[in-house]
Amino acid sequence: MKKGMGKRVSAVILTAALAVGLAGCAGKSSTPPAAAGSSGSGKDKVVLNVWHQWSNDTNELKKKYDEAVAAYIKDNPDVEINTQTLDTEAYKTKISAEFAGDAKGIDLFYYWGAGTARKMVNADKLLPLDPYITDEVKGKLLEGSTAAFEYNDKTYSLPMFSWYMTLYCNKDLFEQAGAELPKTYDQLVTAVEKLSKLDGVTPMASGAKDGWNAAFIYQALALRSVGAEDINKMLSGKAPFEGEGYKDAADKVQELYKMGAFGANPLEQSNDDANAAFGNGKAAMRLMGSWFANSIYSDKTVTIKPEDVVAMKIPMIPGKGNEGDYCGGFVESFWVNKNTKNPDQAAKFAIYINEKMGEAAYETGSGFSGWKTEIDEKGLNPLFIQIKDLLSQGTTAVLAWDTSLDAEPATIHNEQVQTLFAPNADTGEFIKEHEAAINK
Repeated sequence: MKKGMGKRVSAVILTAALAVGLAGCAGKSSTPPAAAGSSGSGKDKVVLNVWHQWSNDTNELKKKYDEAVAAYIKDNPDVEINTQTLDTEAYKTKISAEFAGDAKGIDLFYYWGAGTARKMVNADKLLPLDPYITDEVKGKLLEGSTAAFEYNDKTYSLPMFSWYMTLYCNKDLFEQAGAELPKTYDQLVTAVEKLSKLDGVTPMASGAKDGWNAAFIYQALALRSVGAEDINKMLSGKAPFEGEGYKDAADKVQELYKMGAFGANPLEQSNDDANAAFGNGKAAMRLMGSWFANSIYSDKTVTIKPEDVVAMKIPMIPGKGNEGDYCGGFVESFWVNKNTKNPDQAAKFAIYINEKMGEAAYETGSGFSGWKTEIDEKGLNPLFIQIKDLLSQGTTAVLAWDTSLDAEPATIHNEQVQTLFAPNADTGEFIKEHEAAINK
């Protein structure tokens, strides 16, 4: 994420329009050549319609997905995989619109576990995979990797990969500004002050136009102000959203905004814009998931030197938090629509593709596999190895809030965080809105 993890447009008109419009024309479709033609067996092919959010052709995971599909079709010639993709925010809206009904055109789909999928589970929209999870499959899974996919003693999906929230820093820009790489919040503030003086450089690319990007920055500061243990209690409903730590984090986002940390108009900068700004040396920092590391090496539009990028932990707030706390974990996977006409084939492919994408994420330096499969580490990029070392120091993880909370409070959270990236933000009102949404 993960995130990998948007701004809700609440009007019913939009949902209706997307349900009609997107269903017909918005997604990109890709079926590997091996899927075409006759299987030669004389049987009718089973067609599985699969949706995911890797829509950018430069994304290494999209390439790995296509390769995995081609290999699956070769071994299962009576199956055809029809893949559709959309960018993250449009994708989320599309899935919500489809599953407001029976989502007839979707057999499997990429989605997020924990609180995000809970509403679908409660509405009986998803197929439990327990009958298909053999002892052999169980033996391949990392211990503790399935928690986000388990509801009411049933397992509805299996992990692909986990992620780790990372502060990416361009050390060349830091050196030009005479700034220190920030290990504490005070050092971050000082770095922002110095980096702001560099011509044409934004201290931190926020991507705040996309709510989940804005939320990452707030969640990082809340992690240090509140602590992972208390946040996890709040996200799981075992404790209310309350305490000075949450407001302190909101105040710090506002402080950074007023300093110009995120540029003049952060709400006009999308996730892709922010990634490009960092990749082209127009931003000195980017707070993003571990999946971003691979793009520094693989994205041909990136102009900065990969060796100039340093992976850092979220800066500490003196006297608060635990350095072993981190944002990340297993939450992304492929799920099966309970209304699929081919449950056996869909479940078989779901287990397969989750394992293969877990492997692919690790091989490409995008995430950490939830499977024990042996993977060649020779090709891992140096930046991902830095993140792997940071993860090894982690003790307690917090998932992205919009994947842990139920859908409504998650949406309100992302929307409210965006209000902090504007002048005259009311952090008191921000807290009240969260209390009303979460403490029901």
